[in-house]
Parts: sequence; structure tokens; C-alpha cells
Amino acid sequence: MARFIAVASGKGGVGRTSLAFNLGVALSLFGEEVVMLDMDLVMANMDVITGLLNPEVTLHDVLVRDKSIEDCVYEMNYGIRVVPTGMHFETLKNINTNYISWNKIINEIADYGNIFVLDLPAGIDSNILEALPADSEIILVTNSTMPSVADALKLRILLNELNLDILGFVLNMWYEDNFLLSPQEIESLLEIPMISIIPYDREMDRALALGRSVVEINSSSPTSNSIMQLAADILGKEYRPVEPDKRSILTRIKKFVGMLPE
Repeated sequence: MARFIAVASGKGGVGRTSLAFNLGVALSLFGEEVVMLDMDLVMANMDVITGLLNPEVTLHDVLVRDKSIEDCVYEMNYGIRVVPTGMHFETLKNINTNYISWNKIINEIADYGNIFVLDLPAGIDSNILEALPADSEIILVTNSTMPSVADALKLRILLNELNLDILGFVLNMWYEDNFLLSPQEIESLLEIPMISIIPYDREMDRALALGRSVVEINSSSPTSNSIMQLAADILGKEYRPVEPDKRSILTRIKKFVGMLPE
């Protein structure tokens, strides 16, 4: 049975798309057939984050140029598939976002996998939210700042009114600071469970620059382990964190100082 996991945020800039991409990769590493659909028609980033620079056909082309969904399903590393939106502002002028049949688009990609990670645009878009499959599982993404939590709360209230299932929230790019809201305070404000804390990690920046997932770049980083654990929790599977290979580090140091032959 297909599962639809919608990654949403009330505010932009909280790392929603990068989390969606890395979560998709993590789910695939557990053997799932994952399809990631970028549903942000205006400020899409999934193509850039996944290394799909200037894809020949995007969702924009499907909507206005008589292309089919199969023309813009791209297979990436680990067998994940990505449906990018692109950055074609000239085609966006011809798209009325209020009349897009997201139901039709989602139905057309249903044959390409068994788990669908839907990257929703930031904020509230009733046309998209009302088109989500009834059994969608929604993950809210927020940072520890008051504006991002306040916007996440607004979105949570609307999702409840639409009777959409919220798995919980992910506290993304977290670091400890007395001037930021604590995880416990955010959980109390949102009144939904916190399902993961993803720490701020420069490895994520490095992975994004390379157009690859952080779990691929450095599987032992705190961020990688947190995302893999989140995927395991979603699937109800066990995960053992990957520890840094300290022996390899020590070997390189010994070679550097001449204690071991090259």
C-alpha cells in the first residue's frame, strides 16, 4: 500500500526541502521505492538540491506544454525518483495555480514507487492541502525561532481543521541557544509530538553544494544519523547509528607523522 508523506512548513528557510530530499534517500536505504514530488511551483529547489540542474522537462512543462508525468520522472542515486518543478518563470505565467489538478498529478506518479515524499511550498496553500490524499502523513518542519514556530502553529491549526493526519514536527537545524525556544517549549506550543531533532551540521551545507544527500556524503555525521533514525521510526524499523571510523583517522595521523609506512 502506498504511503504519502507530506513535508510542510509554515515559514520558508527552515530547511524543509533539504530535509525532504535527505529523508527520501534515507527511506530508500531501507529498501523502499521512493518518489519525491516538488509541489512548489514558484520557489522550487528540489532540482538544485538533488543535482538536477536545468532538467529538460519539469512539472511546469507537464502543466503547459503537453508533456506527460513520465517525461519528468528522473531516477537518482539509490533508486529514488524525483519529479522536479524547475525555474521556468515564462511558463509559470501561463499556469493558474488555483486550477491545477494535484490529485491527477499524484495519481499519475502512483505507479513509480510505494512511498511518496511530497515537498509542499512554505505557508498555506489551500489548493494543495485539500488535494493531498486523505491518508497523507504530514511532517511539520520548524526551527527554534519564534517566527518559524508561530507559522508552524498556524499551519498546524489549518491541518487539524482539514482533518489531515500530522505525524508530528521535526525541529530542524537545531543548536542550543538561550535566546531560542527549547524543544519542550515548541512541543508545548504546537501541541503535537516532536518526532526528531536534526542538529545544525555543516556537513549538510557541503552535501547541498555537491547536489548529494548528507547520508551519502557522511553517514556518521549527527545529521545523517538523525535523519536515518527518523526514516526508521516512520517505517517502524530498527536503526543502529553509524559511528565515526576513529581507527581510520588514527591511521592517517600515524602515516602523516611517519609512524607507519605509506
